Amino acid sequence: MKGKSQYEDFRLPPRAVPRAERPLLISLHKSGSTWVFSYIHKHYRKRGITMPPNNFYSEFFVDDPYFSHKIKNEFFKRSSEERFALLELLRKFGLELALKAHVPEIIDIWPRFKEFYKGYGILVLKRRDIFSHYLNILFFHCVKEAVGDRRLRGKEEEGYTSLVPSKIYHGQSEDILKSTIIEYNVQFKHHDIVLKRFTRNIRFLNDVVIEELDKPEVLFTEDITTDWLRNRFKVDLKKTVEPFKTLDFASYFKPEELKIVHDKLYERFDNEFKYMGYRWEIDFQA
Repeated sequence: MKGKSQYEDFRLPPRAVPRAERPLLISLHKSGSTWVFSYIHKHYRKRGITMPPNNFYSEFFVDDPYFSHKIKNEFFKRSSEERFALLELLRKFGLELALKAHVPEIIDIWPRFKEFYKGYGILVLKRRDIFSHYLNILFFHCVKEAVGDRRLRGKEEEGYTSLVPSKIYHGQSEDILKSTIIEYNVQFKHHDIVLKRFTRNIRFLNDVVIEELDKPEVLFTEDITTDWLRNRFKVDLKKTVEPFKTLDFASYFKPEELKIVHDKLYERFDNEFKYMGYRWEIDFQA
């Protein structure tokens, strides 16, 4: 069979890995997965294998040309076939790797991904407020379009600020992002391609992932608290992941552009998203 690795015969049956002990997290981007996965990552330390605790590694199947060509790290050069081989080799030894999977990363490998995790404990994370979720994604798309492959750097640090929610100890992230918006004169507006991708990913998450997996546990980000995460995964974190505190995404869009974004997404919501458990909270006035 095409795609079969030399380790496939060593795969342990699903019942060998208790569902609740080593969960797999699936979500869309900007759903709070970094926050939730930070608890899962620590939970795995006594139950499996963990990679370095950042999104470069925890988003195990990410295939980003920027990472593979510009960052000198062997991990980012590996194909999905090679990454599955690593997971299979670990499973040969009775070990599972802590990872989170974003929908765009698993669409093309879905048949194999679904089979590999058949019978496992799956957590599907969704944001109930669909407009806030989409606006968050569109906001960062506009920033990335303006900045391109450049990496946002703070003047007093060797690291960089990625376009994701900052960690609480990395307080410069928000200021760097705001200054970048000014420096690159970022234009915030509707993009057809972003809406098409978002619609495709929402459909895949609800119509394929949730329907085809074995009774995944569906969670809404808005219903989760830090206490819930502590109790669920039996861990506590000294440093936590938090969203940006002073960014009002809507305020960066001109009223006429925000109305376009609102109206186009609402059409999708009214036709299908509202039947998937999402809600519409914004009362937009042009």
